[in-house]
Amino acid sequence: MICCVQRYANTHLENKSPNVRNIYKKLLKAVTKFGDVTVSPTKSTIMFVSNSTFVAVKPKRNWIDIEFLLDEEVNEFPIHKTFRANKSRVAHFVRLERPKDVNARLVGWLRASYILTSEA
Repeated sequence: MICCVQRYANTHLENKSPNVRNIYKKLLKAVTKFGDVTVSPTKSTIMFVSNSTFVAVKPKRNWIDIEFLLDEEVNEFPIHKTFRANKSRVAHFVRLERPKDVNARLVGWLRASYILTSEA
């Protein structure tokens, strides 16, 4: 039998800078405009889920790392790393250091990830 601990998103934001909480709020506000989004915290990550996870949020003390999937590789700043997750998906990694990092370009990529995973 597997036992797990129910964690809430706010638990991940404890002991984090106000900047990190503001980044998270702006990120959450942006993705919930896409449609049906569930916030699903795990032990170390906050997942934003439609039919499947479309963004993994990893709050650190002074920044937030996010991971999302697209159907093609994008090599533009602020994406600092990519890898092919499978034949039709590429994982992308971004570090958010300020609320203004949650901008129209990033939100566009996250919307594309939402659509991609909603079709799965």
